Amino acid sequence: MKKLLSTCLLSVALLGTLAACSDDDKQSSNLPPGTSEVPESILSQFNADYPDAQGVTWTQDGEYYTASFSEDGSSQNQAWYGHDGRWGMTQYEIPFDRLPAAVAEAFAATEYGQAGSEWRVDREVDVLERRDGTETIYIIEAERGESDVDLYYAEDGVLLKEILDAAPDKNYGEYLPQTPDGTLETWLEQRFPGYRLVDLDTDDGGLEVEFIYDRRKYEAFFTRGGEWLYYKADLRYSDNLIPAVVKATVEASDIMQQGARVDDVEMYVVNAGGVETIYFCFELEGRYDDDYKLFVRADGTLERPDLGGGQTGGGVSVEGDVETFISENYPGAVIVERDYDDGYLEVEIRHDGVVKEVRFNGRNEWLRTEWETRELPDAVRAAVEAEGYHITEREFERVETPDRNWYEVEAVKDRREWNLYVADDGTILEERRDD
Repeated sequence: MKKLLSTCLLSVALLGTLAACSDDDKQSSNLPPGTSEVPESILSQFNADYPDAQGVTWTQDGEYYTASFSEDGSSQNQAWYGHDGRWGMTQYEIPFDRLPAAVAEAFAATEYGQAGSEWRVDREVDVLERRDGTETIYIIEAERGESDVDLYYAEDGVLLKEILDAAPDKNYGEYLPQTPDGTLETWLEQRFPGYRLVDLDTDDGGLEVEFIYDRRKYEAFFTRGGEWLYYKADLRYSDNLIPAVVKATVEASDIMQQGARVDDVEMYVVNAGGVETIYFCFELEGRYDDDYKLFVRADGTLERPDLGGGQTGGGVSVEGDVETFISENYPGAVIVERDYDDGYLEVEIRHDGVVKEVRFNGRNEWLRTEWETRELPDAVRAAVEAEGYHITEREFERVETPDRNWYEVEAVKDRREWNLYVADDGTILEERRDD
């Protein structure tokens, strides 16, 4: 049933933050020009919360005050307070061996935590402790050579986020807790009784809510006007929420018959004109590390959902360097979906009537864009045919990267199937047997 949330849903009660400091630090703060001191209400609350804090320094970011300090031998502490003196969040470090058992077990099951793994784990773990019962977050860092990864966990071991090659100087201010208004809270409780709030983000595109329910991570999206568009959940292929008829469709698909495996699964519940439809998205990895997405309705029909619900932007937005890159390189693009996959930020856009997937690393640096197309340049087609190949498919994969661009073409030669990677000028970059 279609439900409208009041427009006040978007006027979420932002939790004021930022820090206090000792009296001696007032004149030596790092506050911007025009701010002579931290409000007394914040100082009093901070000193009551952290009487043993040392080396306190100050910063201010909009509505929030942040105190950076050392305590109990840890020099990596930060506390956020609002103008009213209310504590919002504290970031501190704990030794890896003091992780909650559920988090340690979940991490050990990943490729980064396996015995004998080439990944080296940081022995200190960042902890974000937040007010109003908002979920505490544990951030584990690991590195291998020049690559690094940050894994965000809830206290019960649910993986919230995986970010590869993140910026070294992290700003956890985006995780300051926000309080959903009464209408949104009612909607969540009715559908997900006992849910645990992880994050709530409002912007010009709408509202996004991240939460945990039944040991699964969920995300729900709403329009500016408060209408819910869809929600989704991370699943395992063995999850009993996936109907047998859906799995049968996946197993019978051409890509699975060719040896692909299921990498990730997401369930979508989409609200379109008051009608709710359930979809499942299967991320498949082919034998040559090619990635594919297969969308299946709950009745087993192959169909890709419209996540925008007819709304421009679909309630999803991007900011900063990502927004700038997309607007400059794909003018007029509509953001369909934003998600992290295998540690990378993937932004799905609709540009020139085509759905394109744009990938960024943890520093918001563009890595690649890909989409399906029926158009193949004459130079590419001529080069393929000149080498004795017969093109067998009408759709091709277009890939653009900072270094080079190419088309992925399926073809047959000498009764064998091939995947060809061909540059725009017709240069065949790679030939792979598909058998």
